[in-house]
Amino acid sequence: MSYRKNFLCTGIMLLLSAALSLHGAELSVGIPAPDFTFTSAEGKRMTLSSYRGKPVALHFWATWCGPCIRELPLISALSTAKAQDLTVLAVNCAESPREVADFLKRSTLSLNVVLDEDYRISTIYGIQAIPQTYLIDEAGIIRSIRVGAYSRAALNRDVSALLGK
Repeated sequence: MSYRKNFLCTGIMLLLSAALSLHGAELSVGIPAPDFTFTSAEGKRMTLSSYRGKPVALHFWATWCGPCIRELPLISALSTAKAQDLTVLAVNCAESPREVADFLKRSTLSLNVVLDEDYRISTIYGIQAIPQTYLIDEAGIIRSIRVGAYSRAALNRDVSALLGK
């Protein structure tokens, strides 16, 4: 019986893993970015599609992630320097509002944070590793996907390409 349980558990885990992989594999450069609803820091209900007409950097991160923390100053600078040309949404993965607020109080970062407490947005985007960034054009089409932290040069290159500069 123990063998059967182990086999069944392993099978279920493999199916779940395959489902997550397939979901993430659906997202690629050149396709529309999946829409989602979130509550802004001001408490307003928003959708990703409400930003149509303006390019968006969708950045997934967490306070416990070392590479995320090292990369966040670049994302924050991008958010302030390119504010007229680019909307930056920093999607925090599965942490409480208090954890995120405490982290931001201790930092000097300026971020437009989207809370993804239940990992719903991250699941839609097939996030299995962070940091991860999607650059989305004004028509809502994914133009770049970056898994792992950006260097300043690579981020500037990809954003410049997105903005046509």
